[in-house]
Amino acid sequence: MHRTVRALLSAAVAALSATTVLVGLSAGPAQAETYDHVPLTAWSYTDKAQPSTPNPDPSGDFLIGSSNDAAGLKHTGRAYFTFDLTPLKGQVLHRVTFYTDEQTVNDCSQVAPIEVWRTKSVSSTTTWQHPPKELELLAERSYGKGVICPGAYLGVDMIPAIQAAFARGEKTLSIEVRIRVADEGDRRVGRTMSQARMSYAVNHAPKVSGLKLAYPDGRCGTLEKHPSAGTWNRVQATVTDADPDDHPWIVYAFWPVDHPDQRKESSSSLDLSGLEDGTVVAWTAQGRDYDDAGPWGKTCYFTVDTTAPATKPIVSSKTYPSEDYPGTGGPGVPGTFVFDAAGDVETVGFDWSPMDGSLVQPVTANHPGGRAKVTITPRRWGSGRIEVAARDAAGNRGPWVEYQYQVRNSAPFAEVEVNGVGLTSHIKLSSNLAEVSAFGYAVDGGPETRVPAVDGKATGDLVFDSTGYKNVVSRAYAGKKMIGSETDQVYVTDAPRVVSDEFNWPNSPVEGVPGSFAFTPRTTDVVSYLYQFDDGSERSIDAGPDGKATLTWTPDRSGYFTITVSSVDGSGNRSLPAQESFSVISLRPTVSVSSYGAHVGDPISVLAYSDLPNAVALVYSFDGGPQQTADGSFAFFDVVATHSGDSVLKVWAKLDDGTLSPPTEQTIHLDSAPKVASKGPFGEDAVMERPVSFTFTAVQEGATTFRYTVGSAYDDADHPQQTVPVDPDGTATITYDVPDRWGDVTVVVASLTGDGTVSDTNTFSVSVRNPNVAVTNPWPADLPGEGTGGVGIPGQFGFSGYDLNEVTTKFLWRVNDGPVQEVEYDPWAWETVASYTPDRAGDNTLYVQREFTDGSRSPLVTVAFRVGNEVATG
Repeated sequence: MHRTVRALLSAAVAALSATTVLVGLSAGPAQAETYDHVPLTAWSYTDKAQPSTPNPDPSGDFLIGSSNDAAGLKHTGRAYFTFDLTPLKGQVLHRVTFYTDEQTVNDCSQVAPIEVWRTKSVSSTTTWQHPPKELELLAERSYGKGVICPGAYLGVDMIPAIQAAFARGEKTLSIEVRIRVADEGDRRVGRTMSQARMSYAVNHAPKVSGLKLAYPDGRCGTLEKHPSAGTWNRVQATVTDADPDDHPWIVYAFWPVDHPDQRKESSSSLDLSGLEDGTVVAWTAQGRDYDDAGPWGKTCYFTVDTTAPATKPIVSSKTYPSEDYPGTGGPGVPGTFVFDAAGDVETVGFDWSPMDGSLVQPVTANHPGGRAKVTITPRRWGSGRIEVAARDAAGNRGPWVEYQYQVRNSAPFAEVEVNGVGLTSHIKLSSNLAEVSAFGYAVDGGPETRVPAVDGKATGDLVFDSTGYKNVVSRAYAGKKMIGSETDQVYVTDAPRVVSDEFNWPNSPVEGVPGSFAFTPRTTDVVSYLYQFDDGSERSIDAGPDGKATLTWTPDRSGYFTITVSSVDGSGNRSLPAQESFSVISLRPTVSVSSYGAHVGDPISVLAYSDLPNAVALVYSFDGGPQQTADGSFAFFDVVATHSGDSVLKVWAKLDDGTLSPPTEQTIHLDSAPKVASKGPFGEDAVMERPVSFTFTAVQEGATTFRYTVGSAYDDADHPQQTVPVDPDGTATITYDVPDRWGDVTVVVASLTGDGTVSDTNTFSVSVRNPNVAVTNPWPADLPGEGTGGVGIPGQFGFSGYDLNEVTTKFLWRVNDGPVQEVEYDPWAWETVASYTPDRAGDNTLYVQREFTDGSRSPLVTVAFRVGNEVATG
């Protein structure tokens, strides 16, 4: 079968086919119908040309109507099909379709009257002479002219026929397909059809059972005898679905018995608001899935009672009678608490809470208006409290009463020394109470061991039989009376104890200096140890008669290490692993070089330090030069390369005895590309429409020429390769006129020697900065109409720059042919304001540029504006 899932559940929920649902709990999500085909148990087609020949369960297509074969013999055919309806029994039928389709048609211009009949069953002896009896005409179709031909689809809804078959008690359904008798002999309407099938989409409707009032009473009830229920009612039912993945849910319906027209449905609690006390309510339940609703369950009843008991219960305890310090009882000492209804017969039980965040718990009174008892065992000393409310037969709860009490600090203190599995561990017990005469202790609910107290103290032995977390319960006794207890959780492991005097914090083990590890067993019959460091190679060492072993080890490198050790007993059992981590100091100094972007002649920063405890200085040599010394175990210094290529830096730690450690060597590579420096109008950056210069400094020995390209890296242009000779000082300077656009100027340069040897290449870029002026114009020229404002009506322009504001000194501006005016640049405003009162309506032109700190000016910006005909007032 094939199923379509409309919603997904977790695997755990999906495995359930029956779920008990309480009102207030959400129901599970969806499943869908079952899709498949009705089993075809027998089929046959008959041929008038062979009237006595049966043709059971043939393969291929079938003929309806008449057609001539290759020899000219006329055949007239009908087809019969018997289907097993058993898979559909007891299910809701959403779609059942008998279908076939045309394969060949003799004459598509002719209308073929096709009939579908219900017949008697098909058998292996079905022939033209002895066909199944036609019982009921189920469908008629007219195919051929005016429809798809050939290839028309014949589909018939079978739900009414199947429902009728089930009503007759039948398990099969037989179908005949034929051309109408009057036209059956007309060869023009003959056609072949594909083997017929019957598809279906069905679903088992869910069913409910076990309806009952879950709170406050467990009965369904009858109209004559039923329980009462109040606001806190909970109804319950069990829903089942024969389709295991349909995840049904329950809908409840309820109504006053004398007002069925007030029926309501709910998927949660039954809302009794608006119903008076004494109203008899009928209720029932129905299972539903995402396709169908099942039958309603039996009808149950209850009487509405929403009036809670008015009498407050009386709470008392002999063990914990008072809230006064220092209290009574003790941790672990159970106390009985009595709830008394004080004779109020409306009270049949009590709800109570220990007020520790746990759920409210119910308890039943010994009789209406009577008492109930609960036992509470405090876990901690100090103040405790409970709250109690009376509850009636309908589940209505009266007012809460709070009872406070004090628990004496009588629990012993326990300290457990865990030595492993099967070995003797130790416990120390103590108490500050003078009346303590003995202590007891037990592991995980096992038998208690009791030891006498001497001056409030005692010790004992215990043996753990397995690894994991263990609960050790200790108790204090005054004579035979237990006066307090405490539970401690300890972790038991059989992993060996690993100790080292050298390889542990805060010691500073050094590379190449030997040390040792001591392995001590935490289980019995240890004969050897398996250990490994970070290399993953596991090794073994034999244990001595006492189960202990000592490993001598010399670290062959510095860095972070973890040793993992397991013990092995005589039977080959391996313990849990123990791990210890530690760091080993390098004999060589640590060196960090910052050479990114450095060129020949540039200082290169070096950080060097040594963790050796007896290091007093750092000694270094660069590129074979003399040794230099920096006092202390931590130093910064610079080195300067005199040539391109590789240079070697060596650094040693100088020890307090004057000897040097092994050196750390680092190769510093500087390429042979020329150094590049830029100079624009205002620093290193370029400026639009202003020249920028680049100075090349040769690094390559014997360089005679610089070969370069210059332009933007983003303009997709081919920049021509150019050359410039190297001056005697090893430099050359070029100038580039920057175009009027954003972006960059990038120089790609290499040097060449006289024999054509090319150096490494340096790609050097600078940003292009924008000197232009941005203008805020209150008289836009591009708006429709005659313009804004008017002659004599003042306004103001706003001037600003996208860039280079740090070197801007003022703005120079004029309107039309008027005089040039100046306004000082305001560095604290979004824009520098220039006030202007128009003296001419219509189109005008503003000219503006800014002046920089070097006296140069930006390109002139022209802004058209249009002054309107508004008349100045006042």
